[in-house]
Amino acid sequence: MTAPSGPASAREWHNSYGMRLLVTDIAIIAGVLGAVHGLLLQGQHPVGVTLGLGALWVLVLSLGRSRDWKQIGAGLTEYRRVLVGTFVTFGVFFVAVVAFNLDVPREHTIVSLPLGAAGLLLGRHQWRRYLLDRWRHGEWTHRVVVVGDPRKVRHVVSAVEGSKTSTGATVTATYTEGLVHADGGVTDPGRTVARIIDVVTRSAADLVMLTETDFLPPESVRELGWELEALNVNLVVVPSLSEIAGSRIESHMVGGVPMLYVAYPRMSSMGRVTKRAFDIVVSATALLMLAPLLLVIAVWVKLDSSGPVLFRQERVGIDHSRFSMLKFRSMVVDAEKHLSMLQTLSEGNGVLFKMRKDPRVTRVGAVLRRLSFDELPQFYNVLRGDMSVVGPRPPLPQEVEAYDDTTHRRMLVKPGITGLWQVAGRSDLSWEESVRLDLYYVENWSLMGDIVIVMRTAQAVVGGSGAY
Repeated sequence: MTAPSGPASAREWHNSYGMRLLVTDIAIIAGVLGAVHGLLLQGQHPVGVTLGLGALWVLVLSLGRSRDWKQIGAGLTEYRRVLVGTFVTFGVFFVAVVAFNLDVPREHTIVSLPLGAAGLLLGRHQWRRYLLDRWRHGEWTHRVVVVGDPRKVRHVVSAVEGSKTSTGATVTATYTEGLVHADGGVTDPGRTVARIIDVVTRSAADLVMLTETDFLPPESVRELGWELEALNVNLVVVPSLSEIAGSRIESHMVGGVPMLYVAYPRMSSMGRVTKRAFDIVVSATALLMLAPLLLVIAVWVKLDSSGPVLFRQERVGIDHSRFSMLKFRSMVVDAEKHLSMLQTLSEGNGVLFKMRKDPRVTRVGAVLRRLSFDELPQFYNVLRGDMSVVGPRPPLPQEVEAYDDTTHRRMLVKPGITGLWQVAGRSDLSWEESVRLDLYYVENWSLMGDIVIVMRTAQAVVGGSGAY
């Protein structure tokens, strides 16, 4: 398979991938409903009802745009649409059963709903892995032209290039020249549109990203859209918004003008209750299930070197409160006394001290750090309410003293055992990138996001990336 060469190839792989999803959805739905009808119902009820439910299910998923190319490969929207489509299907089915007084056993809902939803999500996940693999090999990608003010174009190009293996987008050209005359006058919009179209044609692009700019009036943007439509090239307008989750943005039309409403980053009372409930359930379950392992590790640490099993260190929590964070001791007892002598050898990010081969780490400690088992006692901190399962990294008091006003916003939520910093690289991240990820989490929290981070943390821990 070769990389796409132009707009037609993008449309072709969109259609091909969408057809694969459709065939997979039909196979999963048919398998689940067939199994329920044949095994549980033993074929004693009208097969037409089962066939009707299957057809309705496939139709609702299609009407709900669960296979829209704009949502595939990244984010939670695709999965959310599959779940919403599934629940809508069974809601309509239930209404039909009541309205027409159909003789339908409860198994159709009790069994088919969860099994079907799980099967569809698994199918989408497997196809997403396949798509991401194609993108990593430079196949099935979008060829992008970014248009606009030079500074904004650089920002968009950096964002696209930094995530092209997870979005399938490659910037093939940019258009920033010829927007303003030397005397400060604006170039004729008609000529500008023609130049953009020329760049798109020569670069064989299938997607144009237009940053917010003043050089194209609304009429010219509309004309640009018409020209791109004729070339089968998609147009995306990139607003001057960054580090804001889609859940905080709502689009409305006012007098034919599209407007984006941005919600302020506040966690509601219900959100705090939900997050605390999630923390209690996860931490209590973890401590209960891991109790034998915790006991084995405690004995192992005690036998390996003299000193206490647990290491306690003062950290700063929500609203700058102080608490004692627990970890299995992975260093010699007087490790803090030797820190000053090792500062010049730090391999951290300029703020945090890190060494890949820290001489203070014990033999057992090296293994615990590699597996992140040294952090397991922090589930007790979560159960107590000092920490959360997911949140910003718990900082030391001396770190907080060096924070600027922006970085202090990390303290608006409880620190976490894991977080975006954990799944994005852990100790390998720069200080600026760590702060950016923490602030993004603080301002865009969601329960589903926490669940995804926990799942990605398990992958990061198994891989051992950035753990030392």
